[in-house]
Amino acid sequence: MQARISIIVFLSVIILVSSCEKEEVSEFTDTPIIESYLQPGDYLNIKVSRQIPFSSEVSYSSDDIDNLNVQVTINDITHTLQPLGNGNYIDSSLIVSENDNYNLSFQFNSKNVTAYTYVPGKPTNVTQSATQITIERIDTSSGFPSGGLTMPDPIEITWSNPDNSYYLIVVENIEATLDPIRDFGDNAPPGNFFRKQPSNNSSEEIRSMEFQYYGTHRIIIYHVLPDYAALYNQSSTSSQNLSNPSTSITNGYGIFTGLNSDTLIIDVKKP
Repeated sequence: MQARISIIVFLSVIILVSSCEKEEVSEFTDTPIIESYLQPGDYLNIKVSRQIPFSSEVSYSSDDIDNLNVQVTINDITHTLQPLGNGNYIDSSLIVSENDNYNLSFQFNSKNVTAYTYVPGKPTNVTQSATQITIERIDTSSGFPSGGLTMPDPIEITWSNPDNSYYLIVVENIEATLDPIRDFGDNAPPGNFFRKQPSNNSSEEIRSMEFQYYGTHRIIIYHVLPDYAALYNQSSTSSQNLSNPSTSITNGYGIFTGLNSDTLIIDVKKP
């Protein structure tokens, strides 16, 4: 479970510890950055950090980022999280559950920082059009076959989405040793996973050309909330995006969101 959550955190492509626009020193406000992705089965954990201003001539509040009174109310019961250092707060007795509501609060820079979210349901009626796909190895050094490459049909992933929720697909190769489908030449080899952009559709196609390696892959279908989808889309047009704080957070930046997932398996084979 932790491996899955680390992927979606990475895929946020959000530089949460940087400010997005150059501000005058007099305009800088020491505002906390919240980062938390709540997925069923995980411990409840929150990370709080500070902005990194462009200027060194700014004044921070006296708040100790590792000594905040961070509280989370879950379904009307309030819990105080314990600091772990480096802005991380956790309660290892609390396991995130589907459909629960979470309200975060703490004081920072003489302001009451609050955030709220809930954990959406697991994707339902998930299907895949094939459980394996066969792809010819591509050797660009010797040129392509005279008749061209024969590529298999795309893999279609479907799920129920009667309320037009947002979903995100991540495809991850889980082999211990990566076996490339094509010659990458002098380019750095790509990572072992790729993703689709969040959408509120009920299906997604995975084209054979998107696979970079042979072997077993996980197809993870994430049910995400609108705030995650919005933040993800903003990151595709701007390298830094704190000018648009999450609507679920008051007096802070970042993301405090729930998500849920289901997983399929597909094997990419050689002819």
